[in-house]
Amino acid sequence: MDPSKICVPKDQCGCVYKGHYIESGASFLTDDHCNEKCTCNQTTKKVDCVKPGCQQGYECKVVDGLTGCHRIIYAECSMNGGPHMVTFDKHDYNFQGTCVYQLAGVCSKDSSLQNFKVLVQNDAHGKRVGSGPKLVEVKAYEDSIVVTRRHKGSVLVRHVYKTESQSHAPSVAPYYLILEKKLCQ
Repeated sequence: MDPSKICVPKDQCGCVYKGHYIESGASFLTDDHCNEKCTCNQTTKKVDCVKPGCQQGYECKVVDGLTGCHRIIYAECSMNGGPHMVTFDKHDYNFQGTCVYQLAGVCSKDSSLQNFKVLVQNDAHGKRVGSGPKLVEVKAYEDSIVVTRRHKGSVLVRHVYKTESQSHAPSVAPYYLILEKKLCQ
């Protein structure tokens, strides 16, 4: 009989796990890290557990109040043109001033996430209308990587300029930021 005191046919009885009634055939996770998945065996009326973890491309997290393995969703943000920015949620923004803007970064209080920032500083193109990227700075792991138009073919890593042959340097073109190759080893 289940805890709500409703009688069920004997062949539909569930299991008891650590004092909790589990319906026959029901599965559950024993922790918040998806380390162990248990199922109430309909035949034996015992709880069977396995340690599967999450398969590749999935992560253990809470969605709609339920802990489980959920597909990892990737998103991208981009900047091009004057500069025109597209955020991770696909919103378009146009920043024509010469200020420093944060293109991306961590805004979660989850301490397991590595903090990083991608900053962009625009530069007015002389007498032309609009502005374009003057420099891009990536801050992560207590390091700073800076790409500028002024130092074409090199990248500033830990306060030292490295050439393309040393760092596979990206470049900042008047209308596009090009980050194609591996920056650091």
